[in-house]
Amino acid sequence: MLISRTVLRASVAALAAASLALTGCSNSEEDSTAATTEAASSAAATAEQSASAGSSQADDADEGAVSFEDGVVRAMEEGSDMTAIFGTLHNTTDKDISVVGFTSSIEAKQYQIHEVVDGVMQEKDGGFNIPAGEAVKLEPGSYHFMLMGVAEPIMAGEHVTMTLELGDGSTVELGDIPVRSIGAGDENYGDMADMEHGDHMDHKH
Repeated sequence: MLISRTVLRASVAALAAASLALTGCSNSEEDSTAATTEAASSAAATAEQSASAGSSQADDADEGAVSFEDGVVRAMEEGSDMTAIFGTLHNTTDKDISVVGFTSSIEAKQYQIHEVVDGVMQEKDGGFNIPAGEAVKLEPGSYHFMLMGVAEPIMAGEHVTMTLELGDGSTVELGDIPVRSIGAGDENYGDMADMEHGDHMDHKH
């Protein structure tokens, strides 16, 4: 009987030790799993922040890529619902920049890029390029930005803003542009008054 009790006690002690070992293992695994999950969450958060920062930097990279010199908006004449924006766009980068469109703080039904070919003004499909380090002048008789179906008349002395839409999908915000009176001899839109908005522009200045 003495031997049996000794063996029994030894067996109980062994079982207890094994139980403690298993418990320790289980706690260790839980801690390890928790640590792994926390590390993964932290890494995901860091990656998301980095991606967000990278996107912001990419957007900011376009700021200043194009500058607008001597910008001016034509003050609207009585009875007209259209105007134009002139000036010189400078490409300050070492790569060509494609201008495919624009919007403005002026509320209008249509924002179009126009050009004049053989004395005839028409919409410039696909926009135009500004060569690296060079400039493109927007002026009567050449490229210019046209706004049609303007909701509220734009008068001399006001200021508006403009956003360029580039071929790579990015945009460039341009600063305040003054509104000034421009003589009819400089830019005459009188022959456009009877045209339906949306029609292809095909008429002389």
